[in-house]
Amino acid sequence: MEKAIHWIIDHLPKPLQKLWYDHESVWMYILMGGLTTVVSLVFQMLPTALFNTMHMVNWLNTGLSTTISWIFAVTFAFFTNKKYVFKSETHTRAAFWREFYMFYGARLVTYFLELAIMELGNHFFATVNGEIVTWRSLLVKILAQVVILVLNYIFSKLVIFKKKETAEKETAE
Repeated sequence: MEKAIHWIIDHLPKPLQKLWYDHESVWMYILMGGLTTVVSLVFQMLPTALFNTMHMVNWLNTGLSTTISWIFAVTFAFFTNKKYVFKSETHTRAAFWREFYMFYGARLVTYFLELAIMELGNHFFATVNGEIVTWRSLLVKILAQVVILVLNYIFSKLVIFKKKETAEKETAE
């Protein structure tokens, strides 16, 4: 995938190439975040529509759909961020699991924020005549994803996948 992206970038005008390569990790994060958002949206809307047909209570529908969406999106995001964005190589199981648990821990914090945004947004904006309107819930989900994307980048860059030399300096001090 990286080769395909670099092939595309290398065929852009020089100023755009420079912009990409000067901030490559940010652009890759946005690209992977966009793909993660697609995963999240698909796994939010499918259960929401299914649970609507079952006439599930709205708060339970939103909670279960958001949780299902979160599990799929975070798993996808961990592996794509590790490989393509932060290029983190772990050489031991302990190092891998440290990143994994830290990633999921940070994402758990933003999950509760996302759940709150979804609950409030669906309650005040997406519910019509006692049923969640899927396209309105989708708009709420997109807003939530923008907020979460920014916070997750900060957690990942500064804590989870920080460069080894930065981590070694902090340990030495």
